[in-house]
Amino acid sequence: MLLKKSISTILLCFLLISCQGNNKTEDVGDTDFKREIEQGLVLYNAILEQSNAKGQILWRLSTKKAIYTQDKESAILDDLTGNLFENGKIILKVSAKKGEVKNEGKEIYLSGDIIAFDIRNKAEFKGDMLLWKPEENVMLMEGNQGITANHTKLVVKAKQAKYNTKTQLLELDKDILATTKNPSLLLKTQHLYWQIPENKIIGNTLLDMVRYDDKKLVTDKLKSNQAEIDLDLNVATINGEIEYQSLEPPLQVATNRITWYYVDRKMRSNDPTKLVQAKDNMTLTANNVDFNLGENQVYLQGGIYGQAEKNEVEIYADNLVWNLDNQQINADGNVFYKQINPDFNLRGISAIGKLQDKNITVKGNQDNPVTTIIYSNES
Repeated sequence: MLLKKSISTILLCFLLISCQGNNKTEDVGDTDFKREIEQGLVLYNAILEQSNAKGQILWRLSTKKAIYTQDKESAILDDLTGNLFENGKIILKVSAKKGEVKNEGKEIYLSGDIIAFDIRNKAEFKGDMLLWKPEENVMLMEGNQGITANHTKLVVKAKQAKYNTKTQLLELDKDILATTKNPSLLLKTQHLYWQIPENKIIGNTLLDMVRYDDKKLVTDKLKSNQAEIDLDLNVATINGEIEYQSLEPPLQVATNRITWYYVDRKMRSNDPTKLVQAKDNMTLTANNVDFNLGENQVYLQGGIYGQAEKNEVEIYADNLVWNLDNQQINADGNVFYKQINPDFNLRGISAIGKLQDKNITVKGNQDNPVTTIIYSNES
């Protein structure tokens, strides 16, 4: 409809532009002009637009050269810029080296140095190829070098992308690399959703995440099957077979759900969680764990079990604080301590010390005020 209804208007615009004395026009001989007419109508410095049934503009394109096919169903464009409208207002701006309008304006193909900019959320998209379906509110993007989506909160690179211009949802596929800005968080995956107005990204396949400090040094690594990141709050909600590693202090964590406040290096897990300190072969498990790695403190609650395999010691408790600086633990509530060589089985209401050194003080309650101190053989 666009090309059939607008052809006389576009041609008139072309003739008016060509007749202005102070504008240069390309010299086309009679023979060449007839040949171009046979191949299809050729317009220079043309404007093309498409409207819906209510007369509202859907899109408008400006091009240096437009060649219409003989059936007037499509047009090939050179050096173009354009706008996408919604309710009479511009929502998206595009530019490209080449373009083709097909299917009566329902499909627009762009190629070469493509830039699309959403003026509502300030997101910019770059790529090599783009299919624009205005009536379906869809842009499909891909490229030999991938596509790039740039925003004040995030930069994402991928092989393919699908953008819903109405909901402003960006869906990315294949070889995805997403980087948050201030603080720096790197995410690698194969499928990702970006809810741009809400500043949220959602991954539902295997993800690798890396956190960097101000000096661009790696501080944390994490793997999981699912993650949702709130870029405004700098909070990641992570689910499914999580493997976490802190490089400093050295610590490994395995669980199924974590809320990660990655700016402050704080985490919370309300699922059974296993913590491993490999240097001393020390392991702690608990039902609930709060991490404050900025202060090197870990707080455990419920069903706590700890062991230092090298020194054959174990501890059970209701609550425990683990200081990762000096490796000291402070436990309370139904404390049970066990060690081998020398052999001890002790119960109390609290305990403090270092499992890996077999240096633990266990205290009793009022009914049994005895304090038992256990030292290693070397002591």
